[in-house]
Amino acid sequence: MPGFLVVQQREYRKHQIELIDRGKAGCAVVVRPPSSMGEPWEVPREGASVTLAERLNQAKARIDATMGPRSSPRLQHAVRRDR
Repeated sequence: MPGFLVVQQREYRKHQIELIDRGKAGCAVVVRPPSSMGEPWEVPREGASVTLAERLNQAKARIDATMGPRSSPRLQHAVRRDR
């Protein structure tokens, strides 16, 4: 019987994030940036107690650090009205 495997994909700031859960065999978070921004990378395993949710948050934090601050939603609406 094959092992347990769950894969979920999410998009975050133009990056594809894959959450891979292999049950007792462990989990992984792989980030696939747009092709112009480099190669895919995996959030490093930092101890057995790190949860999948914590690793997802680490991936988002690293993406935010790379992409810089987000623009304010108010500014986005103002720009759209001006067009």
